[in-house]
Amino acid sequence: MIAPAETPRLRRPLSTSAWLLVLTLALLGFGFVASRPSAPPDHGPPTGGAAAAQRAIEALTHPGGRPTALSLLPADFTQVTGVVPGSLAARDGTVRAVHVDGGCSTPWGDDNTKWDYSVPCKAHDLGYDLLRYADKIGQPLAPDVRASLDGRLSADMHNACRVNPMDSPRTCQVVASLYSAGLVVNSWHQRWGPPVGDPIGPMLAGVAVIGCLLVFRLRGWLSTRRARPPRAAAAPAPAPASGWVTLGVTSLVLLIFGESMIQLARWAGVDESWLWPLTWLAQLAPVFFFAGGRANAVGWQAVFEGGGGYRQYLAHRASWLLRPALIFVVVTLVVPLALELLGIPASTNATIVRVALHPLWLLAVYLLTVVAAPVMLALHRRAALTTTLVLLGFVVLAELGAGWFGSKIPHYAAAFGLALLAQQLAFGRVLAARRRWLVLGALAGLTGLVLLTTVGHLTPNLLGTPGAPPALAAPALPVLLLGAVQLSLLGLSARPLNRLTAQPVLAGVVRFALRAPMSLYLGFLAAVLLLVTVVYLPSPASAALAWLTGPRTLMALGLLAAPAVIVFWWFERHGDGSVPLHQTRPTGWLAHAATALGTGFATIGLFGFALTQFGGDTGHTMLGLPLDPIQNLIQLLLGVFLLHAVRTGLSAATSTWVVTALACGPPLLEVADGYTADTVTVLVHGLTALFAVAAAASTLLPARTVVENT
Repeated sequence: MIAPAETPRLRRPLSTSAWLLVLTLALLGFGFVASRPSAPPDHGPPTGGAAAAQRAIEALTHPGGRPTALSLLPADFTQVTGVVPGSLAARDGTVRAVHVDGGCSTPWGDDNTKWDYSVPCKAHDLGYDLLRYADKIGQPLAPDVRASLDGRLSADMHNACRVNPMDSPRTCQVVASLYSAGLVVNSWHQRWGPPVGDPIGPMLAGVAVIGCLLVFRLRGWLSTRRARPPRAAAAPAPAPASGWVTLGVTSLVLLIFGESMIQLARWAGVDESWLWPLTWLAQLAPVFFFAGGRANAVGWQAVFEGGGGYRQYLAHRASWLLRPALIFVVVTLVVPLALELLGIPASTNATIVRVALHPLWLLAVYLLTVVAAPVMLALHRRAALTTTLVLLGFVVLAELGAGWFGSKIPHYAAAFGLALLAQQLAFGRVLAARRRWLVLGALAGLTGLVLLTTVGHLTPNLLGTPGAPPALAAPALPVLLLGAVQLSLLGLSARPLNRLTAQPVLAGVVRFALRAPMSLYLGFLAAVLLLVTVVYLPSPASAALAWLTGPRTLMALGLLAAPAVIVFWWFERHGDGSVPLHQTRPTGWLAHAATALGTGFATIGLFGFALTQFGGDTGHTMLGLPLDPIQNLIQLLLGVFLLHAVRTGLSAATSTWVVTALACGPPLLEVADGYTADTVTVLVHGLTALFAVAAAASTLLPARTVVENT
C-alpha cells in the first residue's frame, strides 16, 4: 500500500519575517522616542536655592578629601526633597557626599557590581536629587549640569576597574561602558532635564496596541500582494490621471518645494524684500483645496451612481487620504532626531519641523472637506450663491474675530472655511465662467491683495507667517484674495493647461507621485536636510568636508533615506497608488458606528500629530484630549483600521471591535496610573471601549442563538 504523500510544510517567506522584525524594532524605537518629555524651559541663570544646588553639584563632580557638597546644599533641600544626605569614603581615597539609600539603578534593580560602584552611584543619586530640587522650586538647571554628573559617574566606574579590578579588569571596563551607555541613553531620553519617572506601563501598552493595529492592517496588504497575478508581457499604457488629480498633485508639490526653498533662502541671509513675491507664487493652498473639492465631487458621484452611500464614499476617500498621511509619523519621529544629531540651532529646528509638517495640516483640513463634501454638494445644488456667500462671510468674520478675541481658534476656523469655499467654487465649475468675469476676478483679487498688504499693513509674506493658521502658513484674508487671482488665471489658461496635463512626461510624473508619495517626500526631506547642513557648515573647506562625511551627518541623513527605501521597496513599488473601490456595501448599525468612530479618531490623530510634533507632554490639549505622540498614533491607526473595515465589509466582524476595545486601553491605563487625570479622556475612550465590547458581543449573538435552537 502506497503511503499518502505528506503535505509540505508551509514555510514563512523570509520577507515576512524581515518586515516583522523591522516593525518590532521600529515600534520599540518609536515608543522610546515618543515618550520623551518636553524640554525644560530656559529660566536664565539660577538664583537662590537653585544656584546653591548648582554649586553643590559642581562640588560633587570635583571630589576631594572632604564632602564639600554637604556644606553647599540649599537650606531647604531636605524639606523639599525628603532626602537626608550623608558622606561615604570611596575606594579612590576621596570622601563623597551621597544619597545614603541610593545605588546603581538597573532594569533588574540596584546592582553595584562586584567591583563596587556603590559610592560613586550614591553620589550621583544625590546630584540627581539636587536636579529634582531645582525643578521643584521652578528653576530647572541647564542640560550640561546633568551631563557633568553622568560624566563624573562614568569616570568613577572606569576608575574602579583600576582601583578594584577583582581579577577581571577587562570585564569591569565592559560593564562600566555598558552602565555609562545606559546613563547617556536615559539622560538623552529625558532631554538632559530633571530626572523623572517614565510611564513605562502605558508606553509599552501603547506600543503593543500600535503593533496590533499595524499587523491587522498589514495582514490584508500582504495577502493582496501575494495574490496579485503576474504582470502581462505587454501591459497597456496606463491612462493619464484626471486633470483635477494632476492639478492637486502639482499644486501640493510646488507648495512644498517652494516653501522649503524660500525658507532655505532666509537661512542663507536673503533679504525678505526679495522673497515675499516668491511666497505669492508658491502659496497654492487654495488651488489644492479647489482641485481636491472637485475630486471629492467626482468620488461621491461615482459611489452614488454605483448604488453606494455616504459610508462607502467616506471609507473609500478617507482610506486613500490617510495612507500617505501615515508617513508623517516617520517625519515627526526622525526629523527632530536628525536635526539633533546635526547640532542645528533650536530655532532652526522648530522652523524645519513646521515646514516638514505643513502638508500634514493640509491633509488634515482636506479630510474635513472630504467629510463635508456630500452635504456641501447638496447645498450647492439647492442654493449655490447663498452657500458661497455664507462661506465667504464666515472666512472674513473668523479672521477678523481672531484679532478681536486674541484666540487661535478663529484662525483655524478661517482656514477650514477657506478650504470649504474653494471646494464650493469647484462644485460650480468656476473655471468655465466667461473670460471677462475671470479677468475681473483676477483684477479684483490682486487689487484687494495689494491694498491689504499696503494700506491694511498686513505682511506681504504669504508663507511662514508667525501666528498664522498652520494649514495655510499665512493669514486667511490675503490667501483668500490670492486664491481668487489664482483660480481666475487657471480659468483663463484652461485650454493650454489641459493640453499640458495630457503630455506623457507630466502624466508619468504625476502617476509616480501618486504611486510613491511617502518615499518621495522622505527623500525630499533628506535633500533639504543636506542643504540645511550646508548652511551651517564650518568655514574651512577641510573641516566642512569632514563634517559632511562624519558619522553623525551620515546617520542623520540615513534616518530619512533608509525609511524612504524601505517604504518604496515593500509598499509603493507595487500598484499605482490608487485604492480600489470595493463592491461590498457597508450595511447595518455597526457600519454606521465604525464610519463615525473611524473618521473621528483619524481626524483627532492627524491634528494631534500636527500639534504635538514629538514635543513630549507639554500639557496642551485638543478638544480636551491630551496631546501625546503615542496616543495620537493609536487614534490615527484606529481611525484607519475602522475605515478600512467599513470599506472591506468587515465592520460586523468580532475582531474589528475587539481590537477597537483594546486600542482604548492605553489612554485609560495612563489615567489609572495617575499620569493624566482628564475627564474627556475617560469619557471618549471609556465609552468607546464599552461600545466596542457591546458591539463585539452583538456579533456573537446570532451564532449562540443557532446553537441553542439546534
